[in-house]
Amino acid sequence: MRITLKLFATFRRHLPPEAKGNAYQLDVPAGACVADVLHQFGVPTDGAAVLLVNGRTAAPEQILEEGDALAAFPAMAGG
Repeated sequence: MRITLKLFATFRRHLPPEAKGNAYQLDVPAGACVADVLHQFGVPTDGAAVLLVNGRTAAPEQILEEGDALAAFPAMAGG
């Protein structure tokens, strides 16, 4: 199944060179979860990331579906 991976800020360095901007379309096996995709690209999932699927907060164990857009942002602290 085909999904879109969008990586932002410092996570963009994990995208392959053929990615367009911050997005990359890829095929993943049925039953793949958010963490599976992020691990494939070396993106940390240890709580140091904000994860979204189709614009909604997602957990690393969330199963992806055909056409989903997975976005990951590094966690930021402010003050």
